[in-house]
Amino acid sequence: MSEPILQELHYLFHPKNIAVVGASPKSDPMMMNQGNNYIKGSIEQNFSGKIFPVHPGAKAILGFQAFPRVRDIPDSVDLVIFTVPAEASVEVMKDCVEKGVKFVHLYTAGFGESGREAFVKMEKKLIDMARKNGIRIVGPNCMGIYCPEGGLAFQPFFPTTPGPVGFFSQSGQMAGMFVMNAAAQGLRFSKVVSFGNARDLKAHDFLNYLAQDEKTKIIGSYLEGLEDGRSFIEAARKITQKKPMVIFKGGLTEGGSRAAMSHTAAIAGSSRIWRALCRQAGIISVTSLEELVFTLSALQRMPLPGGKNMVILGGAGGGSVTMTDQAEAEGLKVPQLSPETIRQLETIVPPQGTSVKNPLDVGRRFFAEGNFPKILELLRDDPNVDALIFMQPIAMFSRFGGRAGISMLLKMTIAGQKILKKPMVLVVEKNDGFGGDRIVKEAIERYHAAHLATFPDFRLAVRVTGYLAEYQAFLDRQEG
Repeated sequence: MSEPILQELHYLFHPKNIAVVGASPKSDPMMMNQGNNYIKGSIEQNFSGKIFPVHPGAKAILGFQAFPRVRDIPDSVDLVIFTVPAEASVEVMKDCVEKGVKFVHLYTAGFGESGREAFVKMEKKLIDMARKNGIRIVGPNCMGIYCPEGGLAFQPFFPTTPGPVGFFSQSGQMAGMFVMNAAAQGLRFSKVVSFGNARDLKAHDFLNYLAQDEKTKIIGSYLEGLEDGRSFIEAARKITQKKPMVIFKGGLTEGGSRAAMSHTAAIAGSSRIWRALCRQAGIISVTSLEELVFTLSALQRMPLPGGKNMVILGGAGGGSVTMTDQAEAEGLKVPQLSPETIRQLETIVPPQGTSVKNPLDVGRRFFAEGNFPKILELLRDDPNVDALIFMQPIAMFSRFGGRAGISMLLKMTIAGQKILKKPMVLVVEKNDGFGGDRIVKEAIERYHAAHLATFPDFRLAVRVTGYLAEYQAFLDRQEG
């Protein structure tokens, strides 16, 4: 992507004025009118420019003066959002040309992805008209832009505080689900874009923009297919050496590929080829929305593990066996601790009812004054340990130790990360039989505030840790 286009895309995310075509003066308690949702979202995000609803008969919409057509707006307009039917889009685009609009976001669906010849031709006419007149298009068939710093959101309930995560998605629904699920884990966003059919601006355009954006430190994406896969992978290979990139890709099965084509006119590909390309380019390829969210959370909150050797704290009996199996199934290792570490642990932890082998079962002894820091120092200095996976059944702890016990555990854990100086992966389990939803939620919030990554179960924790270890191995290969 050339530097002028990089500069140009800045104004897509930070427009001075916007117009929304298709907003309605009618009451909309169920939020069915997406045009109104864009206006409400911009209000909540404290958009600093002017908002112009466009409606043929309304005088005002949501407190803003409405205009019959885009060309009737007295001020300049950087971004026009189309929420009208496909059949009306050509006339609106003519107004945008006359008005000198910079960007158009086509929320409207029913173009090329429909397969109907008349609508395919209509889409081509729109794109040709825009290109001849210097208008860039996001879409069609997409939710568009969410940028807290720029005051834009495609839903009115998104977080208003910006953060370091940039995200681009072929699917509007997945973009919305991602924001809500990631926000629930305390993540915040620099830019989010749903780009749909990508008839003008494409995935690699947004990838390159986020790579150059100083506010974006980590990049995530949901993709269904790529029209220009080579450009995308070439760009990604350079970017991942500086910024981590996590992609959840749909359309990797035969059925999923058919669904992707009908959804966004995407061209999907095989699972084997895709994962091979990701390994070469340093892309972290995940298999679910949950993995996407928690991988981004881990990248933001903990250092990369130097290798694949894990020590598990909190394993006991049969649990230690199954946890070891799960960890090694994800490509991690659960090695023996060094003889010196074992010898030192035996002086701290009595042999009755405990285990100083890996996984470690030290019972409640680590609560004894000074024991936990000593254990962490030993693990820090053990060359066989790259990261610690710490099992914390918070609700169960609260039943036995009450709030005082939980408070002690949180303080010890938060202080412990500075001692360990290696990744600390916290598995904060709910333990349904013990209740304690509110206590678990409060504990997770405390850990996130202290920049500690948490996971709801062991399987997810080891899978994400494996992803991060693979990414570190990629970075090591680039340096070598």
